[in-house]
Amino acid sequence: MATGKQTKGFLFGAIAGGIIGSVTALLFAPKAGRELRQDISEGARKVQEQTVRAAEQVSDTTVRFAKQIGNQATELADTARAAAEAAVTSVKQRRVELADEVGEVTDEVTDALEDKTEEVFEDAKELQTIN
Repeated sequence: MATGKQTKGFLFGAIAGGIIGSVTALLFAPKAGRELRQDISEGARKVQEQTVRAAEQVSDTTVRFAKQIGNQATELADTARAAAEAAVTSVKQRRVELADEVGEVTDEVTDALEDKTEEVFEDAKELQTIN
């Protein structure tokens, strides 16, 4: 931003300096009125042409910067989107893995409870036969 302001300030300073210098040189030069007016007119035309060229350069530079910024913003958005998609995929995959692990543990606990239940019933039957 500071560079753009500096460039704009320099551009305006150069234009103003060119105009002031041209007019001053013409006013102090020993010439006839008609010749002086013609020189002033010619100087104003040259300043106008220089101003148009400078404005075109500024416009071209601004367009180029805008395109660069747009391209960089698009690249950043694509990178962020890819990172978010990778994170979502990773979380989903981990969720499936955890669900599988919970299912396996649940099966193991269920099997162990069934085995213990059978042991308890067998022990209870033995106790009944002993009594």
